[in-house]
Amino acid sequence: MANTAKLTVTSEQALVIIDPVTGSTDSKNAPTLEVTGQGEVSVPTTLTDVQLAVQIEGKTATEVQEEVAQRSTAVVKVLRTLGAQELQTTSIQLNPVYSFDNGTQTLTGFRGTNTLQFELPTDQAGGVIDKAIQAGANVINNISFTASDEALQQARLQVLSEAVKDAQSQAEAVFDTLDLTPGEIIDIDINSAGNPRPVPLQFNLVTAEAAFAGSATTPIVGGPQTIEGSVSLDIGYSANSADTDNLIGRSGQTLGVIDLLTGSTTPNKPQILEVTGQGEISVPTTLAEVQLAIQIEGKTATEVQEKVAQRSTDVVEVLQNLGVQELQTTSIQLNPVYNNDNGTQTLTGFRGINTLQFELPTDQAGGAIDKAIAAGVNVIENISFTASDEALQQARLQVLSEAVKDAQAQAKAVFNTLNLIGGEIIDIDINSAGNPRPVPLEFNLTADKAFAGSATTPIIGGLQTVEASVSLDILYSPAPAVLTEPFLIA
Repeated sequence: MANTAKLTVTSEQALVIIDPVTGSTDSKNAPTLEVTGQGEVSVPTTLTDVQLAVQIEGKTATEVQEEVAQRSTAVVKVLRTLGAQELQTTSIQLNPVYSFDNGTQTLTGFRGTNTLQFELPTDQAGGVIDKAIQAGANVINNISFTASDEALQQARLQVLSEAVKDAQSQAEAVFDTLDLTPGEIIDIDINSAGNPRPVPLQFNLVTAEAAFAGSATTPIVGGPQTIEGSVSLDIGYSANSADTDNLIGRSGQTLGVIDLLTGSTTPNKPQILEVTGQGEISVPTTLAEVQLAIQIEGKTATEVQEKVAQRSTDVVEVLQNLGVQELQTTSIQLNPVYNNDNGTQTLTGFRGINTLQFELPTDQAGGAIDKAIAAGVNVIENISFTASDEALQQARLQVLSEAVKDAQAQAKAVFNTLNLIGGEIIDIDINSAGNPRPVPLEFNLTADKAFAGSATTPIIGGLQTVEASVSLDILYSPAPAVLTEPFLIA
């Protein structure tokens, strides 16, 4: 007969557990391990969802509506010509505008807004937004990124497989530590969610006219979309051999105590010790996650945007040539700068920021940041460190073994103190968490100051801590009483 998977048995080899109290052979009463496996898959995004708007202010509602309608018609025509998908109107507004002076409300005009939403390939987003703005759009409400439906569906199935494998690996680590034999999978619960929401771009612009008015187009790089899922397994098990630890009694070897008054050999009602063990392991980090930005201030929005766009294009090219991983745009901002003098607010210029995020080996981080700064970066927003997926997974399994040993040690200490005999483990619950978050570097310097010298500042990653806990339910009974001389039978 072909070998079955380690955590399953064929129908001919179903695990049979004799209940120590009732003598029942119902497999539902078998001792079980409860474990939940996690799966996570990152999918490259290839599509961009865009919300653009035409916003007009004027003296009369008719004047505003006519201009909004004319501009909107031109924008829709351009978007259809460029092949925008799922084009739809998401909002139409026409509202009066009031001014307040000494408690008096005065109607000063009307504001009309028509919002359009569409989808297109990410590599076309910058150019299409430019043309829509030239046609009359002047507000960008939202930009977000998503993978195709086919890629997301494939990832959802893949993440379930990863979650099952993770649950099996965790169970194997616990069974090996406790010297248990895995049996059939009694129950399976799929906890995966639906497709994730699109990845939003932090886009805080005054108007699209100001943001994309220059000749250069700010590069837009979509980030990966993360799909997560979990699968819970209830797995039966039995002791591996007759020589197991005294906290693990073989199935059917219920501890019986002879009642000294009645002579009854009926097993006492089983008592249960509930104990939770903790495990913790520190893993060296080998990868650095970096957020760099280009920040420019100038007199006009057009001047600022052109400089930010040009620098951003140069930086993206440098980073791509360096082979950085998971390069993405995380924020685009253009905001007015005001000067407040004696309660009077005066517009003095504009500040533009374009933020990029990427990952690379820690030992390459200093050199890569140097080259990015030489290309135009002038702000370091964040640096954090993480271990590789392989190292973290190995640590997660090791920490489960440590948690089991800790639970056993606690149980032995209690049993020995109370003069109790430990029986079989009737339930195991793995409470391990997912992979820990990256370790942040306390770094709050502008790039110009931090890397102004010719030498590269060494960047050294710290340790990442992986924690887990395992709960055991262990049967026990009092130690048999020692018969004194008068009770001995001749």
